[in-house]
Amino acid sequence: MVELFSYPAFFYTMALILGLCLGSFYNVCVHRYLVGKSVISPGSHCPACGHVLSWWENIPVLSYLLLGAKCRSCKGKIHWRYPAVELLSGVLALLF
Repeated sequence: MVELFSYPAFFYTMALILGLCLGSFYNVCVHRYLVGKSVISPGSHCPACGHVLSWWENIPVLSYLLLGAKCRSCKGKIHWRYPAVELLSGVLALLF
């Protein structure tokens, strides 16, 4: 049987994906903590119009690029800080 963790490319890819997802969660935690909302519910949504994000709109960095840095519903701007934190945490996961 092939041991996937013995392949460096697999390990680094998984570390990057985990780091990006953690960065996305950090964004949620910080934003909601600062405005006094729960981290658990409601689900991810546009802060401007309340549009509930679908699964593909929650993919770190990729959804930001696919949506053109705008909400799919109201076309409100998504701040650059969100993908920046996701990328930073992804890079940190690769380094550590």
